[in-house]
Amino acid sequence: MPDQPPLRASFDAVAALYDEVRPGYPDAIVEAIVERSRLPAAGRILEIGCGTGQITRPFAERGYAILALELGPALAGLAAEHLTPYPLVRVLNVAFEDWPVEPEAFDLVLSAQAFHWIEPAFGLAKAAQALKPEGAIALVWHIDRSEHTDFYRATRPLYERFLPSDAQRSHVDPLEQRAMRYHDALSQSQLFAGLATLRHRWQRQYTGQQFLKLLQTFSNHQTLPEPAKTQFFQGVQAELARFGNVVTCHYETLLLVAHRAGPTGANQPYQ
Repeated sequence: MPDQPPLRASFDAVAALYDEVRPGYPDAIVEAIVERSRLPAAGRILEIGCGTGQITRPFAERGYAILALELGPALAGLAAEHLTPYPLVRVLNVAFEDWPVEPEAFDLVLSAQAFHWIEPAFGLAKAAQALKPEGAIALVWHIDRSEHTDFYRATRPLYERFLPSDAQRSHVDPLEQRAMRYHDALSQSQLFAGLATLRHRWQRQYTGQQFLKLLQTFSNHQTLPEPAKTQFFQGVQAELARFGNVVTCHYETLLLVAHRAGPTGANQPYQ
């Protein structure tokens, strides 16, 4: 997709907002990753697209050694700052595509809210090369399930006008559609086996100000051209005022876990 690189890089411009308002990861998801990946107590994790370290920290707190990759320098800097107390964690400011793979070095390849920016065949092949023979990959996404709420219905005309692809979320959520590409790729891959899927529903309440900040961390919202961007956010702000400046978002966290199927090597290129 020609617009993918600028969208992917846009998060770094709002690193502080991302760190402040993006939702974290429920303990149930972290525990499910540990259990379903059969991650050993002294396991080593490769995290792809760590952002500011929101899912990195729960694993760091559990004592795992982690190499976290993040292409955005501001995001990587915040992650490194947050993870200073954990000597087994290292943050590298590099894109996964440019990272020199460490063959068979990791028990788990982990990516939350990031792997959909990577082409599936490339991403899965390189992940398989990095994994130990019994290693696993865990991919995580938050899917917004708020389409049934009054606030969502009130803001729908704004999305139909300014972000028409998002206005179709009552049918197929764009992020879920992209995430399911990796479900299908894992299902069909000869490099991975035993695909397991978990969906976990939960809620988070935002003040009006927090919600406006949250919207600014979404790449397609942030990169709206002017004056459409200003008009869109003014419209959302007006609806927030009508709803008492409180919004409850209903999330479903999607987790995909699969294990490396067999040996990988030079005969299975990822380039």
